[in-house]
Amino acid sequence: MTQNSGGGRISLDQLSVLNDEILALVRAGIPLHKGLGALGRDVPGRLGRAASALAESLEQGRSLEEAIAQQGRQFPPVYGAVVAAGIRAGRLPAALESLAGSISHIRDARHAVAAALAYPLMIAAIAWGFFVFYIVYVAPRMLTTFKLHGQVSDAITDVATVLGDTVLYWGPGVPLLIVLVSVAWWMVSSRGSLPQPWWNGLLLGRCPWMGRMLRATRAATFVDILTLLVHNDVPLDEALLLAARSSGDSRMVRDVQPVATAISRGEYSGPVGSGTESGSAGLPPLLNWIMSSGGPRGTLLSGLEHVAEIYHRRARYYAETVRILVPVVLSVVIGGSVTLAYALVTFVPYVSILKSIALP
Repeated sequence: MTQNSGGGRISLDQLSVLNDEILALVRAGIPLHKGLGALGRDVPGRLGRAASALAESLEQGRSLEEAIAQQGRQFPPVYGAVVAAGIRAGRLPAALESLAGSISHIRDARHAVAAALAYPLMIAAIAWGFFVFYIVYVAPRMLTTFKLHGQVSDAITDVATVLGDTVLYWGPGVPLLIVLVSVAWWMVSSRGSLPQPWWNGLLLGRCPWMGRMLRATRAATFVDILTLLVHNDVPLDEALLLAARSSGDSRMVRDVQPVATAISRGEYSGPVGSGTESGSAGLPPLLNWIMSSGGPRGTLLSGLEHVAEIYHRRARYYAETVRILVPVVLSVVIGGSVTLAYALVTFVPYVSILKSIALP
């Protein structure tokens, strides 16, 4: 029977802490149920409840894979897949360490996006305040000036005057909406479901360079787990499926399925799927090339390790790019757009008034 002791999925930070604890216990040879039980007693909140639930399941004789599966939505599906792959390969610590790196990249990327958005959103909030000031105080006076000179007011002033009649209803709404959306994004993105592709695309994948970093991270996790499985003599077709599930990319699982079937039948002869550089579908392109080139098992392992390092380097590069460039780009785009809009609504009516005064 599936249970969920934590009342919701644990966050990325909590998942990272729990993963590191399990990794340390396995390496030290300490029984997991004892170590996790102690963690559950020492740590409050959802993390402590999750650790206690795992310890209880393990003490009842379940394996770690079964104990995680019993928690239902408490853990993201990718975590259970990594544990299964590590146990199947006989190298659980290495599998958990691989996922720890991926979680760290995604968590750091989330923090980078939050920091990058803080300054542009502050600019937008200040600009919105000036816009409301224009609607409430400036536009009515401009309209009065037009009437004094017997001139027809421009469309911007007319619209601003009409909006001013209802500003008490919608004026505070936009800043409040920004705050609510920001808080909701932070809370949702902190959940351990973030490594899944749907959340990546919705929350982070659209940010500049972020999509590339996330794809490189998933590809690195996929190749890391595949290397572990192949190194421990797991059949390649089965290893591909387990590694695809460990990557957390449902599209990769779907596209790897026919590859695994072809390999099991001895019919695989070259790249399949889209295999594009973007990695949006099919096998990662570098891995596709290595597999299609053939060669002995030792050559395949060496190639897999090299490919994994390439994708890890890409993920680190894109993460650093996000940290440096995203704040600049967003500040220019948001700040520039808001400044341009404010200039238009302020100076176009002002120029019209000057023209009306200058006319005989």
